[in-house]
Amino acid sequence: MSADAIDKKPRLAIVIEGSRSQADHRALSMLAEAASAIGLSVQVLHHGLGRLARFRLRQQLRGFSADLYLVSGAASLTEVRGLATIAGKPVVACYWPHGVVHNLHLHRHPEDGSTKRQLPSHAIIGTETQRHAVQAFASGAQPWPMERLHTFPVPQGEAAPSPELLRDIVELLIELLGERSHRSLGHGLLKASAARVLTVVTRPRTLSLAYHQVVRELRGVDPNLVVGATTFERQVKALLARGYRPVLQADQAKELLGAEPSRGPSFAISFDDGYLDTLTVAAPILKSLGVPFTVYCITDLITGKLKLPWYELVQHALASASTAGRSLAVLGQFESLRRVLTHGLPGFRLVPSVMQTLKALADGEREKVCAALWDEVGNAVLARPQVPRYLDRESVQQLLTFGAEVSSHTCRHPILTRLSDADLLHELRESKRLLSELVGQCPGLSYPNGDSDGRVEAAVQAAGYEYAVRIDPVGGSPQRFRLGRQMVSELLGMGLDGSFSEKIFLAKLLRKK
Repeated sequence: MSADAIDKKPRLAIVIEGSRSQADHRALSMLAEAASAIGLSVQVLHHGLGRLARFRLRQQLRGFSADLYLVSGAASLTEVRGLATIAGKPVVACYWPHGVVHNLHLHRHPEDGSTKRQLPSHAIIGTETQRHAVQAFASGAQPWPMERLHTFPVPQGEAAPSPELLRDIVELLIELLGERSHRSLGHGLLKASAARVLTVVTRPRTLSLAYHQVVRELRGVDPNLVVGATTFERQVKALLARGYRPVLQADQAKELLGAEPSRGPSFAISFDDGYLDTLTVAAPILKSLGVPFTVYCITDLITGKLKLPWYELVQHALASASTAGRSLAVLGQFESLRRVLTHGLPGFRLVPSVMQTLKALADGEREKVCAALWDEVGNAVLARPQVPRYLDRESVQQLLTFGAEVSSHTCRHPILTRLSDADLLHELRESKRLLSELVGQCPGLSYPNGDSDGRVEAAVQAAGYEYAVRIDPVGGSPQRFRLGRQMVSELLGMGLDGSFSEKIFLAKLLRKK
């Protein structure tokens, strides 16, 4: 592997406290070896007693410049938290497999005796005793979202953790690395300054918020597409408290286009792709708040004709160490992809470049690549617990009980600008037909990947849609088939320490485009 490729390895610092048991030391050391084998640059540091030992630990941490910190208790978190906050990097508190959770992260200042909670970005546990301890902490004066708690099995007796178990934990850590670029000190200070100004002087305006998954455990190969249930509820409440009126996307479109009179500032919440958690997690929260919502469904998933969208297949195939090798071998058979596979990097590091390349291909060529990938690893990908589940016929109909608008995200989620005229019309008309038959409505369309052009927009109009939305906000006067939205995830409004900041969230929504 080239020196350049080595430099691109994500850096993981594992800090092991001396109070952990011999079995825990062994398990954490094995976890470090598994992380290194999958493609991370790992440094294991030991947290000793005494001022000199702590000083040496801090020096080692500064020299390593980690992208993610894994600490093994409250004492090591105290040493790491300040450094990680300044660097804008996540901190994971690891109590797995047998670590004791006691007086969780309550740090007393040695001089004035004041106390302050040191909050991890995420926590890993293995036992119910640990869960109960974290729950007690999470419900305290400074609530901590339980979606950031991750549970893994504890090896039985004196058995060492299996390679599969270690790999699963490492894959979680790789996912959490995706948060690191959203918490740098410079960006944080800039966002905080903007928040103080914009939330005071900016008048409310029409907002359209695009979500994907709302989850009870904050996992996802792409952190831009997930939001925890706790953060989601706080985001919606922040808009309601600011005086926004919740409406369906179709109704907001009518107001924007002058078909209906506007009754003041509004916000519309929509969900792309049709994930099952839209029904099971997001819908009950929105119902309790009196907020209607829109769901854009991929109809081949509803009918079972498609088991996974192509992008989920590719991302999960490369993200899992159990399938990455075979997946890279399949992708390497295609000339269009060889250029992005020549860096000697592990599969999870290649996901962005592979996805970008696939999106640029003609639809037929992309289909060939994904068909070959499905034949090789499709069943293994489907078996991954992290792979999301989607709405079926019955669950789509259940959305109506929540007052939802159900609209189209096409049949297969292709890049519409890459389709022939015939295939384009089929995607638009067939998805609209099926949803109209199933739930009696399909007023709008969300463009897959947010891509459209004049030809596509003319086809949308010809297919009988009332409006269409993109992902990115669009300037100028509203256009019926080019309405903009703001993508929302856990990362929007994230503060330096990884917690939700209402001021930053509102500032990023209200800023001028």
